[in-house]
Amino acid sequence: MSDPVTHGIFDGLVRRAGGVEAVAAVLEARYGKGCKGTVSKMCSGHIGVTIDAAEALEDFVGAFPLTNRLFERTGREGVRVGCLKELAAQSSIATGRAHSALIRAFSYKSPGGERITAEERAEVIAEMRAARQVLTDIIEAAEAAG
Repeated sequence: MSDPVTHGIFDGLVRRAGGVEAVAAVLEARYGKGCKGTVSKMCSGHIGVTIDAAEALEDFVGAFPLTNRLFERTGREGVRVGCLKELAAQSSIATGRAHSALIRAFSYKSPGGERITAEERAEVIAEMRAARQVLTDIIEAAEAAG
């Protein structure tokens, strides 16, 4: 994987893991081979980030932004570069609905009082996922524009 966003995410994970030396040690332990120079080059964009390195690093850190980014590519139609204004409007509506569902769930007037009910939880999850999808579309459109 070789694009500025991937390198930036990878670099952030490397910093979170404790630096290039720590990640080289993780790769060494997992695959029997790990080199500080290779990790550094992946961070800087001089070489592509390998799936093996991304997988090992994400497992070590316990966060999966590269895997999520790759998964978001599946089954998607291409995003038009010129639709950022439309997506901005959609994001305002989607995040408003998501936030509203969450606030209503914690309202003292909700069916569960201050405790979230199964129905409220389902609504919050659905609205948040819809908002996340619009935000993902914005990210993809912005990446395509660059």
